[in-house]
Amino acid sequence: MYKVDIPLDTKEAEVIARRKSAEDARKKRIFNPRHRMFARDLEALKIQIEEKRNREQEERERTDVFAEDVKRRNEIACDFQRRIKNDRMLWAKDIDLYRKMEQRYEDRREFDLNDRNRMKKVLPNRLYDEDTRCGAASLQRFDGEDSSTKERICAQTLQRRLWLDAQVNEKKLNEIDNRKAKEVYEQRLREMDLRSSALCHAEIEARKAVRNENYQYNLALSVKNDKKRLQEKRAEEEATMAHIVNMCNSELLTETQDSYSVGGPHRVCRERYKGFSKDRLAMIREDQLQQIMQKADRAEVERQRNEAWGLMKRREELAGLMNDLDISKHRRHEMIFFNI
Repeated sequence: MYKVDIPLDTKEAEVIARRKSAEDARKKRIFNPRHRMFARDLEALKIQIEEKRNREQEERERTDVFAEDVKRRNEIACDFQRRIKNDRMLWAKDIDLYRKMEQRYEDRREFDLNDRNRMKKVLPNRLYDEDTRCGAASLQRFDGEDSSTKERICAQTLQRRLWLDAQVNEKKLNEIDNRKAKEVYEQRLREMDLRSSALCHAEIEARKAVRNENYQYNLALSVKNDKKRLQEKRAEEEATMAHIVNMCNSELLTETQDSYSVGGPHRVCRERYKGFSKDRLAMIREDQLQQIMQKADRAEVERQRNEAWGLMKRREELAGLMNDLDISKHRRHEMIFFNI
């Protein structure tokens, strides 16, 4: 068998060459210590960066081309719109000029029927009061329709204006008077409020004074009652001790011949009694004086309480009387304002 050189396929050869170059590049990367240590393909990265820059540059150029094209088209469109607008303005001007020159309102056939100023061009039925065209039966002159109607109407208008101004001024004066009266009334109300508050304050102070006096009286009465109870307790203790002493020193044991009874020092024997002793009389008089002083103190406290209540009652009556007077004055002012 003879060896025949058959040419390889071009595509297959390219594939083989590409694989071979890729293998050679891989071997270079593997046997290159720098690439092997850093595990980076710098050449590939550089190629990728360069490709990215080229793509970005192409994108920018394409964008610039599109922007220039859009700008140019916009300018063309604006120029076209401007020319259309100018053409329309010129057409409108031409049409208006043609209508003004060739289609006037006065040139119509029915202008005499539709003339707006037709009545202005016609002479009136009467030019003045003594017009010779107006006879007795013309019915062109009536009362109030003479030539001086405008002057009379102006005079009447002026008179009405003067009357109106007088009414307006009178109304303003009435409003000022009403405002002043209202201010006076409000001032009076404020004074009444101040007086009422003062009376209320005085009433509160009077009630405080009465409560204070009652408190002082009750305090003094409580102290007096405490003293009285203490005295009664001491008297009872003294009576008890005296009873004990009397029992110890009674006639039952000592067989003395005096007037005291065995029932206690406050008891005496009727057959031997000759009257109270000086000490006993002094004690009785002292008790009577204490009772008189207590009665006088109670009467004085009662009098002060009655005076305080009377003062408070008079103040309330005075406040009520002043309130009635203020109400009557207020009603009188309201009647005056109402009548005005």
